[in-house]
Amino acid sequence: MPDITVKQSSPVGRPRNEPARQAVLKAAYSILVENELNSFSIDGVAQRSGVARTTIYRWWPTKGILAIESFLQAFRPQLVYTPTSDVVADLKRLVHSLVNALNGPAGRIAASVVAEAQRDPETRRLFVEAFSEPLREESGQLLARGIAHGEFRADLDVSLMLDAMVGAIYWRLLLCQPLSSQWADALCELLLRGSLADGI
Repeated sequence: MPDITVKQSSPVGRPRNEPARQAVLKAAYSILVENELNSFSIDGVAQRSGVARTTIYRWWPTKGILAIESFLQAFRPQLVYTPTSDVVADLKRLVHSLVNALNGPAGRIAASVVAEAQRDPETRRLFVEAFSEPLREESGQLLARGIAHGEFRADLDVSLMLDAMVGAIYWRLLLCQPLSSQWADALCELLLRGSLADGI
């Protein structure tokens, strides 16, 4: 998975103090775990982190930017995926990695961010830029390798395949449905059934 950052959170002027930055991100994530995005506020983060409200606003102009960056910092280490020469196995590992990473607090936070993105264009833009697009790019490269190697159908609609894969996971999150290993296996089987050059 590529290194995902929220570019808009880069400070203007003096560099950020790293211990203070980490304190803010840790406090922000803990609040998101407890209350998701509904009760998330810069004031609450300032109180818990001990970092001044004005400083936080200077580094993260909106609560959406801070929420997404704190989510990504906690989420990235959980998404373990290393490409190999076996494209089919890679797809299964990627789906399982996503499901495992989102099966818990990270998933609830992601769902609340997706819901907030429907109301706030800036949150939507940041979530797409910092999370969805890098994920789709990485997954799309995997599918392109499979097509090039003859494992996936030459006429496979990569964009539609990604919609089906990621959309199914998002839908479960938004409906607060469990994400299990068995469900991930079933999703992989469904995706591969219509994608493999030789069928499944």
